[in-house]
Amino acid sequence: MKLRLTILLASIIFGNCQALINFKVPPFTITNAQTAAEKQMVGEDRELEKDGWLVSSIQSSSGSRQQNSQLASEIGQDPELLGHQKRLLYLESEVKRYKLHNMIGEGQAGILKFNPFASQSPFYPEYEFPAKRKRLDDVLRLVNESRKLVIDKQVEEEKKKGRKEEELRTLRLNLSEVYIKNVSKGEYYEISPGKWEKM
Repeated sequence: MKLRLTILLASIIFGNCQALINFKVPPFTITNAQTAAEKQMVGEDRELEKDGWLVSSIQSSSGSRQQNSQLASEIGQDPELLGHQKRLLYLESEVKRYKLHNMIGEGQAGILKFNPFASQSPFYPEYEFPAKRKRLDDVLRLVNESRKLVIDKQVEEEKKKGRKEEELRTLRLNLSEVYIKNVSKGEYYEISPGKWEKM
């Protein structure tokens, strides 16, 4: 078996020597800014760099549970909370795209909701495909789950410090309203239950 594999590998390498000679590595830079390829992967850009390469580190892009626990202990934070904060950061650009396409908006109590005016968006037909709609529904569920947990954990921490119930209710309300306060121009938000406006 090893002999066959060696012969196969040698024939591929030596059979394609000419291709290997003409192989050129493009120039590269290390940056923490998004490249065109990364923007396309998250849906922000439809044009790829010509002959560009995308190199990513598993360690930097998706840490293991052990790394999360280690990082959390280093900064004195709950690993579950840290995981949900990372999830929110990871989904942030996708959420922004859905908001810009008027498919979702900020609802009351810090919850993302499907925009009731979505059918008026020129992008709406794109989201009628089952796979696209499922992804949109999954993102809403994941973001709302993480937001709720992050708010609950922050309120729980303040409760441990001896805060009164009234103070905790006010804190929860303030933490929930942060999302509506950060609505950008052109995005929808719920000003009261069932009543939506565009910023």
